[in-house]
Amino acid sequence: MLPKTRKLENTVDKKNGLCYTKKRTRNRMMMSDLPDDLLEEILCRIEATSLKRLQSTCKRWNHLINNRRFTIKHFEKAAKQSLSLMLNPNGVYSVSINLHRSSPVEVTEKIDLIYPHSSLDECRISEYCQTDGLLLCVCINDVFDFSNMYNQDARFVVWNPCTGETKCIQPRYPSTLSHTYSLGSYKNKKSNDISYKILSQWGCGENQEFDIYDVSSNSWRTLHVTLDCRFEFFSNVSLKGKTYWFASDEKEKQLGIFLVSFDYTTETFGRLSLPHQHPSYQTMSLSVVGKEKLSVLLQHKISSKTEIWVTNKIGDTKVVSWIKVLAVDLKPGLDTYHCISFLVDVEKKVLVYSAFVVGKNEHVEYIVGEDNEVREVALGIEYIPFFLNYVPSLTQIEATRKPLYLEIS
Repeated sequence: MLPKTRKLENTVDKKNGLCYTKKRTRNRMMMSDLPDDLLEEILCRIEATSLKRLQSTCKRWNHLINNRRFTIKHFEKAAKQSLSLMLNPNGVYSVSINLHRSSPVEVTEKIDLIYPHSSLDECRISEYCQTDGLLLCVCINDVFDFSNMYNQDARFVVWNPCTGETKCIQPRYPSTLSHTYSLGSYKNKKSNDISYKILSQWGCGENQEFDIYDVSSNSWRTLHVTLDCRFEFFSNVSLKGKTYWFASDEKEKQLGIFLVSFDYTTETFGRLSLPHQHPSYQTMSLSVVGKEKLSVLLQHKISSKTEIWVTNKIGDTKVVSWIKVLAVDLKPGLDTYHCISFLVDVEKKVLVYSAFVVGKNEHVEYIVGEDNEVREVALGIEYIPFFLNYVPSLTQIEATRKPLYLEIS
Protein backbone atom coordinates (compact mmCIF):
# COMPACT_ATOMS: atom_id res chain seq x y z
CA MET A 1 0.00 0.00 0.00
CA LEU A 2 1.35 3.40 -0.96
CA PRO A 3 1.88 5.90 1.85
CA LYS A 4 -0.61 8.76 2.10
CA THR A 5 0.68 11.91 0.42
CA ARG A 6 0.17 15.36 1.81
CA LYS A 7 -1.01 18.12 -0.47
CA LEU A 8 1.68 20.78 -0.93
CA GLU A 9 1.25 24.31 -2.17
CA ASN A 10 3.85 26.17 -4.28
CA THR A 11 4.63 29.64 -2.95
CA VAL A 12 6.69 32.33 -4.66
CA ASP A 13 8.44 35.08 -2.72
CA LYS A 14 8.87 37.71 -5.42
CA LYS A 15 10.73 40.14 -3.18
CA ASN A 16 13.61 37.74 -2.44
CA GLY A 17 13.33 35.66 -5.60
CA LEU A 18 12.64 32.47 -3.74
CA CYS A 19 10.31 29.60 -4.53
CA TYR A 20 9.35 27.05 -1.87
CA THR A 21 6.53 24.74 -0.89
CA LYS A 22 4.44 24.66 2.29
CA LYS A 23 1.75 22.43 3.71
CA ARG A 24 -1.80 23.49 2.96
CA THR A 25 -3.52 23.97 6.31
CA ARG A 26 -7.20 23.30 6.89
CA ASN A 27 -9.35 25.49 9.10
CA ARG A 28 -11.10 23.30 11.64
CA MET A 29 -13.91 24.71 13.76
CA MET A 30 -14.16 23.33 17.27
CA MET A 31 -17.38 23.17 19.31
CA SER A 32 -15.94 25.91 21.51
CA ASP A 33 -15.73 28.18 18.44
CA LEU A 34 -19.42 27.89 17.59
CA PRO A 35 -21.59 30.99 18.06
CA ASP A 36 -24.11 30.80 20.91
CA ASP A 37 -27.20 30.43 18.72
CA LEU A 38 -25.71 27.54 16.71
CA LEU A 39 -24.46 25.76 19.85
CA GLU A 40 -27.95 26.07 21.35
CA GLU A 41 -29.57 24.59 18.24
CA ILE A 42 -27.24 21.58 18.40
CA LEU A 43 -27.53 20.90 22.13
CA CYS A 44 -31.31 21.34 22.31
CA ARG A 45 -31.70 18.24 20.11
CA ILE A 46 -29.69 15.90 22.34
CA GLU A 47 -31.72 13.66 24.67
CA ALA A 48 -31.92 14.85 28.27
CA THR A 49 -29.94 12.11 30.02
CA SER A 50 -27.00 12.46 27.59
CA LEU A 51 -27.05 16.25 27.78
CA LYS A 52 -27.04 16.13 31.57
CA ARG A 53 -23.80 14.14 31.45
CA LEU A 54 -22.29 16.75 29.11
CA GLN A 55 -23.11 19.57 31.53
CA SER A 56 -19.67 19.42 33.15
CA THR A 57 -17.86 19.81 29.80
CA CYS A 58 -17.25 23.53 30.32
CA LYS A 59 -18.70 26.57 32.06
CA ARG A 60 -20.34 27.77 28.85
CA TRP A 61 -22.29 24.53 28.38
CA ASN A 62 -23.15 24.36 32.06
CA HIS A 63 -24.57 27.89 31.97
CA LEU A 64 -26.63 27.15 28.84
CA ILE A 65 -28.07 23.86 30.15
CA ASN A 66 -29.12 25.65 33.37
CA ASN A 67 -30.87 28.41 31.41
CA ARG A 68 -34.65 28.11 31.83
CA ARG A 69 -35.42 29.35 28.31
CA PHE A 70 -33.12 26.67 26.93
CA THR A 71 -34.73 23.89 29.02
CA ILE A 72 -38.17 24.80 27.62
CA LYS A 73 -36.81 24.78 24.07
CA HIS A 74 -35.01 21.50 24.75
CA PHE A 75 -38.23 19.86 25.98
CA GLU A 76 -39.93 20.77 22.69
CA LYS A 77 -37.12 19.79 20.31
CA ALA A 78 -34.98 17.12 21.97
CA ALA A 79 -34.70 13.59 20.62
CA LYS A 80 -37.43 11.40 22.07
CA GLN A 81 -36.35 9.17 24.91
CA SER A 82 -38.74 7.03 26.89
CA LEU A 83 -37.89 5.06 30.02
CA SER A 84 -39.97 2.44 31.76
CA LEU A 85 -40.14 3.13 35.48
CA MET A 86 -41.44 0.87 38.22
CA LEU A 87 -42.47 2.76 41.34
CA ASN A 88 -43.27 1.36 44.77
CA PRO A 89 -43.13 2.68 48.35
CA ASN A 90 -39.44 1.73 48.56
CA GLY A 91 -38.30 3.80 45.60
CA VAL A 92 -38.16 4.41 41.87
CA TYR A 93 -36.53 1.91 39.50
CA SER A 94 -35.67 2.01 35.82
CA VAL A 95 -36.61 -1.31 34.21
CA SER A 96 -36.05 -3.04 30.87
CA ILE A 97 -38.67 -5.28 29.29
CA ASN A 98 -37.83 -8.25 27.07
CA LEU A 99 -40.22 -11.13 26.43
CA HIS A 100 -37.37 -13.44 25.41
CA ARG A 101 -35.62 -13.39 28.79
CA SER A 102 -36.32 -15.78 31.63
CA SER A 103 -37.17 -12.69 33.68
CA PRO A 104 -39.04 -10.37 31.26
CA VAL A 105 -38.92 -7.32 33.55
CA GLU A 106 -35.49 -6.54 34.98
CA VAL A 107 -34.45 -3.63 37.19
CA THR A 108 -31.57 -1.74 35.56
CA GLU A 109 -31.13 1.13 38.02
CA LYS A 110 -32.52 2.55 41.24
CA ILE A 111 -33.15 6.30 41.13
CA ASP A 112 -32.82 7.85 44.58
CA LEU A 113 -34.99 10.73 45.69
CA ILE A 114 -32.92 13.07 47.87
CA TYR A 115 -35.45 14.70 50.16
CA PRO A 116 -35.06 18.50 50.42
CA HIS A 117 -35.68 18.42 54.19
CA SER A 118 -34.37 15.99 56.78
CA SER A 119 -37.89 15.73 58.26
CA LEU A 120 -38.87 13.67 55.21
CA ASP A 121 -36.11 11.07 55.63
CA GLU A 122 -38.43 8.75 57.56
CA CYS A 123 -41.15 8.97 54.92
CA ARG A 124 -42.19 6.68 52.10
CA ILE A 125 -44.00 7.52 48.88
CA SER A 126 -47.69 6.55 48.77
CA GLU A 127 -48.76 8.18 45.50
CA TYR A 128 -47.18 9.43 42.27
CA CYS A 129 -48.22 11.54 39.31
CA GLN A 130 -46.09 13.07 36.57
CA THR A 131 -45.90 15.63 33.79
CA ASP A 132 -43.10 17.05 31.62
CA GLY A 133 -40.49 14.86 33.32
CA LEU A 134 -41.52 15.98 36.83
CA LEU A 135 -42.91 13.62 39.48
CA LEU A 136 -45.26 14.71 42.25
CA CYS A 137 -44.59 12.40 45.21
CA VAL A 138 -47.07 12.21 48.08
CA CYS A 139 -45.00 11.22 51.13
CA ILE A 140 -46.34 9.73 54.35
CA ASN A 141 -44.73 8.47 57.56
CA ASP A 142 -42.82 5.23 57.12
CA VAL A 143 -44.76 3.65 60.00
CA PHE A 144 -48.23 3.55 58.47
CA ASP A 145 -51.36 3.23 60.64
CA PHE A 146 -53.90 1.26 58.57
CA SER A 147 -56.55 1.65 61.31
CA ASN A 148 -56.43 5.42 60.79
CA MET A 149 -55.26 5.62 57.20
CA TYR A 150 -57.30 8.68 56.16
CA ASN A 151 -55.90 10.83 58.94
CA GLN A 152 -52.25 10.28 58.08
CA ASP A 153 -50.20 13.44 57.54
CA ALA A 154 -48.87 13.73 54.00
CA ARG A 155 -46.35 16.05 52.41
CA PHE A 156 -45.51 16.76 48.80
CA VAL A 157 -42.21 16.69 46.94
CA VAL A 158 -42.00 17.73 43.29
CA TRP A 159 -38.97 15.97 41.81
CA ASN A 160 -37.12 15.88 38.51
CA PRO A 161 -35.33 12.47 38.50
CA CYS A 162 -33.12 13.53 35.58
CA THR A 163 -31.66 16.68 37.14
CA GLY A 164 -32.20 15.83 40.81
CA GLU A 165 -34.01 19.12 41.50
CA THR A 166 -36.68 18.93 44.23
CA LYS A 167 -39.21 21.24 45.85
CA CYS A 168 -41.04 20.53 49.11
CA ILE A 169 -44.65 21.78 49.26
CA GLN A 170 -46.76 22.16 52.37
CA PRO A 171 -50.27 20.67 51.95
CA ARG A 172 -53.25 22.94 52.54
CA TYR A 173 -54.78 20.53 55.04
CA PRO A 174 -52.88 18.53 57.69
CA SER A 175 -54.51 15.16 56.91
CA THR A 176 -54.59 14.70 53.17
CA LEU A 177 -54.76 11.00 52.26
CA SER A 178 -58.51 11.37 51.74
CA HIS A 179 -57.64 13.74 48.88
CA THR A 180 -56.33 12.84 45.43
CA TYR A 181 -53.79 14.86 43.51
CA SER A 182 -52.57 15.64 40.02
CA LEU A 183 -49.79 17.75 38.52
CA GLY A 184 -50.00 19.77 35.31
CA SER A 185 -48.37 22.57 33.34
CA TYR A 186 -49.74 25.90 32.15
CA LYS A 187 -48.49 29.03 30.41
CA ASN A 188 -48.15 31.97 32.76
CA LYS A 189 -49.60 34.99 30.93
CA LYS A 190 -47.66 37.53 33.00
CA SER A 191 -44.22 36.03 32.45
CA ASN A 192 -45.03 34.14 29.22
CA ASP A 193 -43.33 31.19 30.93
CA ILE A 194 -44.26 27.57 31.63
CA SER A 195 -45.19 26.88 35.24
CA TYR A 196 -46.93 24.13 37.21
CA LYS A 197 -49.99 23.60 39.39
CA ILE A 198 -51.17 20.85 41.74
CA LEU A 199 -54.88 20.02 41.74
CA SER A 200 -56.31 18.57 44.95
CA GLN A 201 -59.72 16.85 44.91
CA TRP A 202 -61.87 15.68 47.82
CA GLY A 203 -65.37 14.18 48.03
CA CYS A 204 -67.62 12.81 45.30
CA GLY A 205 -70.67 13.75 43.27
CA GLU A 206 -72.06 17.19 44.00
CA ASN A 207 -69.99 17.44 47.18
CA GLN A 208 -66.63 17.49 45.41
CA GLU A 209 -64.19 20.21 46.45
CA PHE A 210 -61.13 21.34 44.54
CA ASP A 211 -58.06 23.29 45.65
CA ILE A 212 -55.16 24.34 43.50
CA TYR A 213 -51.54 25.13 44.28
CA ASP A 214 -49.56 27.41 41.97
CA VAL A 215 -45.82 26.69 42.05
CA SER A 216 -44.98 30.17 40.69
CA SER A 217 -46.73 31.94 43.58
CA ASN A 218 -46.21 29.23 46.25
CA SER A 219 -49.84 29.52 47.32
CA TRP A 220 -53.02 27.44 47.68
CA ARG A 221 -56.52 28.65 46.83
CA THR A 222 -59.99 27.18 46.48
CA LEU A 223 -61.10 26.43 42.93
CA HIS A 224 -64.74 27.39 42.44
CA VAL A 225 -65.81 24.92 39.75
CA THR A 226 -68.69 22.48 39.44
CA LEU A 227 -68.05 19.09 37.87
CA ASP A 228 -71.16 17.79 36.06
CA CYS A 229 -70.04 14.15 36.22
CA ARG A 230 -68.37 11.80 38.68
CA PHE A 231 -64.96 10.19 38.60
CA GLU A 232 -65.16 6.40 38.25
CA PHE A 233 -61.97 6.21 40.30
CA PHE A 234 -59.28 8.71 41.06
CA SER A 235 -56.13 7.48 39.33
CA ASN A 236 -55.17 9.87 36.54
CA VAL A 237 -52.53 10.79 33.98
CA SER A 238 -51.30 14.22 32.86
CA LEU A 239 -50.24 15.18 29.35
CA LYS A 240 -49.57 18.52 27.65
CA GLY A 241 -51.22 20.77 30.22
CA LYS A 242 -54.21 18.54 31.05
CA THR A 243 -55.03 15.73 33.47
CA TYR A 244 -57.41 12.90 32.51
CA TRP A 245 -59.72 10.63 34.55
CA PHE A 246 -62.38 8.03 33.74
CA ALA A 247 -65.85 9.42 34.47
CA SER A 248 -69.59 8.87 33.97
CA ASP A 249 -72.71 11.03 33.96
CA GLU A 250 -75.68 9.95 36.08
CA LYS A 251 -78.03 12.22 34.08
CA GLU A 252 -76.88 10.93 30.68
CA LYS A 253 -76.20 7.25 31.26
CA GLN A 254 -76.35 6.55 27.52
CA LEU A 255 -72.92 8.21 27.22
CA GLY A 256 -71.39 5.37 29.20
CA ILE A 257 -67.81 5.73 30.44
CA PHE A 258 -65.77 8.63 29.03
CA LEU A 259 -62.72 10.69 29.92
CA VAL A 260 -62.91 14.01 31.74
CA SER A 261 -59.97 16.42 31.53
CA PHE A 262 -58.81 19.42 33.55
CA ASP A 263 -57.03 22.25 31.71
CA TYR A 264 -54.45 23.94 33.98
CA THR A 265 -54.37 27.13 31.89
CA THR A 266 -58.13 27.83 31.80
CA GLU A 267 -58.84 25.86 35.02
CA THR A 268 -61.89 24.25 33.44
CA PHE A 269 -63.07 20.67 32.88
CA GLY A 270 -63.81 19.08 29.50
CA ARG A 271 -64.81 15.69 28.10
CA LEU A 272 -63.23 13.21 25.71
CA SER A 273 -64.92 10.14 24.23
CA LEU A 274 -63.42 6.66 24.50
CA PRO A 275 -63.16 4.36 21.43
CA HIS A 276 -66.51 2.72 22.29
CA GLN A 277 -69.49 3.71 24.40
CA HIS A 278 -70.13 1.21 27.19
CA PRO A 279 -72.06 1.76 30.43
CA SER A 280 -69.22 0.11 32.35
CA TYR A 281 -65.96 -1.81 32.00
CA GLN A 282 -64.68 -4.79 33.91
CA THR A 283 -61.16 -3.33 33.81
CA MET A 284 -59.90 0.08 32.68
CA SER A 285 -56.70 2.03 33.12
CA LEU A 286 -54.92 5.10 31.73
CA SER A 287 -51.33 5.57 30.63
CA VAL A 288 -49.25 7.74 28.29
CA VAL A 289 -47.07 6.88 25.31
CA GLY A 290 -44.04 9.16 25.09
CA LYS A 291 -44.96 12.78 25.73
CA GLU A 292 -47.68 13.22 23.11
CA LYS A 293 -50.22 10.37 23.25
CA LEU A 294 -52.79 8.95 25.65
CA SER A 295 -53.33 5.21 26.03
CA VAL A 296 -56.20 3.27 27.61
CA LEU A 297 -56.53 -0.36 28.66
CA LEU A 298 -60.14 -1.56 28.40
CA GLN A 299 -61.83 -4.88 29.14
CA HIS A 300 -65.59 -4.78 28.60
CA LYS A 301 -66.53 -8.01 30.37
CA ILE A 302 -64.64 -10.54 32.43
CA SER A 303 -64.69 -12.93 29.45
CA SER A 304 -63.67 -10.27 26.91
CA LYS A 305 -60.26 -9.60 25.45
CA THR A 306 -58.23 -6.77 26.93
CA GLU A 307 -57.72 -4.01 24.37
CA ILE A 308 -55.05 -1.31 24.26
CA TRP A 309 -55.96 1.89 22.41
CA VAL A 310 -53.66 4.86 21.68
CA THR A 311 -54.62 8.37 20.54
CA ASN A 312 -53.11 10.52 17.84
CA LYS A 313 -50.82 13.31 19.06
CA ILE A 314 -52.71 15.29 21.68
CA GLY A 315 -52.79 18.99 20.79
CA ASP A 316 -51.99 18.59 17.07
CA THR A 317 -55.69 18.63 16.13
CA LYS A 318 -58.93 19.45 17.92
CA VAL A 319 -60.28 16.01 17.05
CA VAL A 320 -58.82 13.11 19.04
CA SER A 321 -58.85 9.73 17.31
CA TRP A 322 -58.10 6.27 18.76
CA ILE A 323 -56.14 3.38 17.22
CA LYS A 324 -56.24 -0.16 18.63
CA VAL A 325 -52.67 -1.41 18.92
CA LEU A 326 -53.14 -4.67 20.82
CA ALA A 327 -55.89 -7.09 21.88
CA VAL A 328 -54.96 -9.95 24.20
CA ASP A 329 -56.78 -12.67 26.10
CA LEU A 330 -54.99 -12.42 29.42
CA LYS A 331 -56.70 -15.10 31.47
CA PRO A 332 -60.18 -16.58 31.25
CA GLY A 333 -62.24 -15.06 34.02
CA LEU A 334 -59.43 -12.87 35.35
CA ASP A 335 -61.00 -10.64 38.00
CA THR A 336 -58.95 -7.55 38.91
CA TYR A 337 -59.54 -4.25 40.64
CA HIS A 338 -59.66 -1.13 38.48
CA CYS A 339 -56.51 0.35 40.02
CA ILE A 340 -54.02 -1.29 37.72
CA SER A 341 -51.04 0.28 35.95
CA PHE A 342 -49.65 -0.68 32.59
CA LEU A 343 -47.00 0.03 29.97
CA VAL A 344 -47.35 -0.65 26.27
CA ASP A 345 -44.58 -0.78 23.67
CA VAL A 346 -46.48 0.21 20.53
CA GLU A 347 -43.70 -0.85 18.12
CA LYS A 348 -42.95 -4.23 19.74
CA LYS A 349 -46.63 -4.88 20.63
CA VAL A 350 -45.80 -5.76 24.24
CA LEU A 351 -48.03 -5.11 27.25
CA VAL A 352 -46.84 -5.11 30.87
CA TYR A 353 -49.27 -4.47 33.67
CA SER A 354 -49.75 -5.09 37.35
CA ALA A 355 -53.02 -5.58 39.20
CA PHE A 356 -54.53 -6.92 42.40
CA VAL A 357 -56.18 -10.21 41.43
CA VAL A 358 -59.23 -10.88 43.59
CA GLY A 359 -59.13 -14.69 43.28
CA LYS A 360 -55.43 -14.86 44.21
CA ASN A 361 -55.65 -12.14 46.88
CA GLU A 362 -52.29 -10.73 45.77
CA HIS A 363 -50.68 -8.39 43.26
CA VAL A 364 -49.64 -10.00 39.99
CA GLU A 365 -47.50 -8.75 37.12
CA TYR A 366 -48.48 -9.83 33.59
CA ILE A 367 -46.35 -9.63 30.44
CA VAL A 368 -47.88 -10.49 27.07
CA GLY A 369 -47.13 -9.91 23.38
CA GLU A 370 -48.93 -10.38 20.07
CA ASP A 371 -48.62 -14.16 20.36
CA ASN A 372 -50.94 -13.94 23.40
CA GLU A 373 -48.53 -16.00 25.50
CA VAL A 374 -49.07 -14.60 28.98
CA ARG A 375 -46.25 -14.61 31.50
CA GLU A 376 -47.18 -14.13 35.12
CA VAL A 377 -45.15 -13.05 38.16
CA ALA A 378 -46.71 -13.17 41.65
CA LEU A 379 -45.73 -10.14 43.74
CA GLY A 380 -47.50 -10.86 47.03
CA ILE A 381 -49.99 -8.67 48.86
CA GLU A 382 -47.71 -5.88 50.15
CA TYR A 383 -45.60 -5.23 47.06
CA ILE A 384 -47.59 -2.76 44.93
CA PRO A 385 -45.66 -1.74 41.81
CA PHE A 386 -46.81 1.15 39.66
CA PHE A 387 -45.58 1.21 36.04
CA LEU A 388 -44.89 4.55 34.42
CA ASN A 389 -43.83 5.64 30.95
CA TYR A 390 -41.35 8.39 31.79
CA VAL A 391 -39.74 10.90 29.40
CA PRO A 392 -36.61 12.43 31.02
CA SER A 393 -36.34 16.20 30.73
CA LEU A 394 -34.35 19.18 32.00
CA THR A 395 -37.60 20.85 33.09
CA GLN A 396 -37.10 23.27 35.97
CA ILE A 397 -39.66 23.30 38.76
CA GLU A 398 -39.42 27.02 39.51
CA ALA A 399 -38.70 29.96 37.22
CA THR A 400 -36.80 31.84 39.92
CA ARG A 401 -34.86 28.96 41.42
CA LYS A 402 -31.12 29.19 41.98
CA PRO A 403 -29.39 27.35 39.08
CA LEU A 404 -27.75 24.03 39.92
CA TYR A 405 -24.31 25.08 38.69
CA LEU A 406 -21.51 22.57 38.90
CA GLU A 407 -18.03 23.36 40.10
CA ILE A 408 -16.00 23.39 36.90
CA SER A 409 -12.36 24.29 36.74
